[in-house]
Amino acid sequence: VLQECGADCAKFQKSELEYKFNKKALERPYTSKHSWGKTYGEHKRHLEFSHDQYRELKKYAEEIGIFFTASGMDEMAVEFLHELDVPFFKVGSGDTNNFPYLEKTAKKGRPMVISSGMQSMDTMHQVYQIVKPINPNFCFLQCTSAYPLQPEDVNLRVISAYQSAFPDIPIGYSGHETGIAISVAAVAMGAKVLERHVTLDKTWKGSDHQASLEPDELAELVKAIRTVEKAMGSPVKQLLPCEMACNEKLGKSVVAKVAIPEGAVLTLDMLTVKVGEPKGFPPEAIFDLVGQKVKKSIEEDETVTEQAVKKVKC
Repeated sequence: VLQECGADCAKFQKSELEYKFNKKALERPYTSKHSWGKTYGEHKRHLEFSHDQYRELKKYAEEIGIFFTASGMDEMAVEFLHELDVPFFKVGSGDTNNFPYLEKTAKKGRPMVISSGMQSMDTMHQVYQIVKPINPNFCFLQCTSAYPLQPEDVNLRVISAYQSAFPDIPIGYSGHETGIAISVAAVAMGAKVLERHVTLDKTWKGSDHQASLEPDELAELVKAIRTVEKAMGSPVKQLLPCEMACNEKLGKSVVAKVAIPEGAVLTLDMLTVKVGEPKGFPPEAIFDLVGQKVKKSIEEDETVTEQAVKKVKC
């Protein structure tokens, strides 16, 4: 589905539960409507894919031509993913302030995508200072850890703050909101990596489904992003070839407001701006025309052309 929708990478979440949770956390009663077991441990064990299932998923991803990786939710999960030879490590927000984890993960030498939900800018500076000397190939994602995420809590301007604070690394966005508009806006703001949760059905049991995109939404998102990427274009402002037709048809010229005799010195009240035929001096030249001498008479409402004026300093 992801490949058909145009996504570049399928990312899962891998946990080695005894290394991610202590015993009491795994034994905690879990009575949520989303629960798959009486305790949180039973719930997580029901949902967790095995190593063999991960190997099968990676093989399938390779067959269909899409990247495959996972968030390593603890140090042992990172070891497994390293053995699996994933193209990059995803660091979930819950481990972004786990500095020993970051050091060990960075030392593996693979690119890292680091989410920043629940963190402060001070923490992100510390993360940068820890990871950068070990492994320069990493990026930060602006993220708010709420499911689903409300627009007023997205704070897309953090993308700009990260771009200013960390100009030598890519900045991206990990979104848990509903719909695609905010994610498209993140790309327009310069997000180089975009992560969204995907589901086949938002009504399924599980806390993440409501904050996920269904396949048709994902396809729409990818299409919109590709359009925005094209539309970002060049920072150079100039008359483009595609604008020539409009310019020829409706571009304005300086026109004689009154009849101007040969030898007259032009004043502003002799001139106006209209769509003229033929084309003459562009409107921005009108002030430069003032004070110039007319070489030949110009009729009222006639375009002012170079042939009629001695010298213009544009």
